[in-house]
Amino acid sequence: MAEGRNVFIGILAIILGLIVILFPIVSVATFSILVGVGIIFLGIWLLLQGFNIWGKNMVAGIADVILAIFAIGYGLIFVGNIKGLEFLTFLALYVVGVFIIITGLTALFSDKGVKGRSIGAVGVVLGILFMIIGTYLRNIFVLAGIIGAFLIIAGIMEIFELGGEIVPETLK
Repeated sequence: MAEGRNVFIGILAIILGLIVILFPIVSVATFSILVGVGIIFLGIWLLLQGFNIWGKNMVAGIADVILAIFAIGYGLIFVGNIKGLEFLTFLALYVVGVFIIITGLTALFSDKGVKGRSIGAVGVVLGILFMIIGTYLRNIFVLAGIIGAFLIIAGIMEIFELGGEIVPETLK
């Protein structure tokens, strides 16, 4: 049953990542909606991930669920709220980057498997990259691509999980 759930979460993450990457950005209003929707998608993934790891590490599961609630709420603020986006754009870059980093850290330290550590490392690196690129490059397409790439990579890792660590035959 858990394997089916991992595939579902993986496919959902890939779809959400592709949506974030493929949306055309034509105006500030569209950007506001895309930022909000992107953060909401990240929050949905965090919520599903939090419930998924709850049995393995309850503290990490609770942290993911709390972070998901904040991400979804923060995303809802930006959907169509251009003035809010203009006021908080600079802060938003860091908040989204921190969301991705915290997601990576919870995955890194909550799961002893290769998949969890890999998703965690990717999350930390992409979160830092998101903040650096957001600060200096300010390219909306690249920022959406980073969020989408994180979701796609995490989704692929969920789908192709081997069921935990590979234990050599002599250690069984």
